[in-house]
Amino acid sequence: MAKKIAIAIHKGGVGKTTTAKNIAAAMALAGHRTLLVDLDEQANATKGLGVDPAALTVTLNNLFVSPEIQTSSAVQGTLVDGLHLIAGHPDLSRTETGMALQRTDPTAPDPIAALKGLLAELEDDYDFIILDTPPSLNYMTINALAAADELVIPAAASAYSQDGLARTIEAYERAVGSYNPTLRLRGILVTRVKRTLASSAVFDGIGETYKDLVIPQLIVESTAVDEAEQLNQPVVIYDPQSHAAQGYKRVAEILTNG
Repeated sequence: MAKKIAIAIHKGGVGKTTTAKNIAAAMALAGHRTLLVDLDEQANATKGLGVDPAALTVTLNNLFVSPEIQTSSAVQGTLVDGLHLIAGHPDLSRTETGMALQRTDPTAPDPIAALKGLLAELEDDYDFIILDTPPSLNYMTINALAAADELVIPAAASAYSQDGLARTIEAYERAVGSYNPTLRLRGILVTRVKRTLASSAVFDGIGETYKDLVIPQLIVESTAVDEAEQLNQPVVIYDPQSHAAQGYKRVAEILTNG
């Protein structure tokens, strides 16, 4: 049965999608059957694997709005052997609004369980399912928290990251206290680390506040990541020897081994 790992934080610009894409790719490269699910309306994880969501007949949004569609019909191959994708789509923004309205109707099924139900069909087909979320705590992110076994929070070593980190941990605690009591906070991954005093100060602050929650592997800022993004590739494929790629491979090992 697949282990489902949500990558989420209530903040943009921290490398969340880069993290999800590269962890998934690194797991696949290590021989694990891996599925990446893109819950973000921007569909950057989808595009970042060389897939155009506009060219697809079935995306994640179709699965949400048309329950009769089989989940397997949305699964796409990618440029990484062993890594499959359920693509995001801009229409997820409208579906998310519909979920918010549905939640106010006591006679309607709870929409936060929708993703969990969709993924049940694929549980035996994969070793790991990585859930990439929007940079906010909307109903897509809540769906991911409801479906996941573990949560990884990527936090950039830059200003204001701790605010988003604190709000995400509050959301995690609400999930455990209500709709997903078995969800485990696997750890905080510090990303975009630079060799500057400001970056060091943020990293030190995260370490002091959250102590044992920090994953023992940093992701350093790297031009290789930017170059890979421009080519719609994971950095673990584009430049596997770069510091960032080596970091993501190590994080994938940590997550697969415990």
